[in-house]
Amino acid sequence: MPVSVVQLRGRLRRSERPVAFAVGAGDLLLCCVVFLMMLGYGATTREEETASWVLGGQIYGGWLAAGLTLFAVAGLTRALLTHLATMLLTPGVLLLVLLAL
Repeated sequence: MPVSVVQLRGRLRRSERPVAFAVGAGDLLLCCVVFLMMLGYGATTREEETASWVLGGQIYGGWLAAGLTLFAVAGLTRALLTHLATMLLTPGVLLLVLLAL
């Protein structure tokens, strides 16, 4: 049985709160891993550290853009704002924690 776009959008809107929670938790985990990559965690040479930094930036930027596009197209405003806030605030908080240690 095919589902229309209106029905699919209605289902998505009804499940927006759990989706926003899952998005926030997933983004938090991803930001922590990417932050470690950008610090060069596990790199033994300068080239590996640079490659890790570049790859971390590409993953972060791609994830941010893909999430913003997906949630905007799906009409999930709460998930969109959660994604944006988590992706922009988490690296700053991690940096402040690192500097405080």
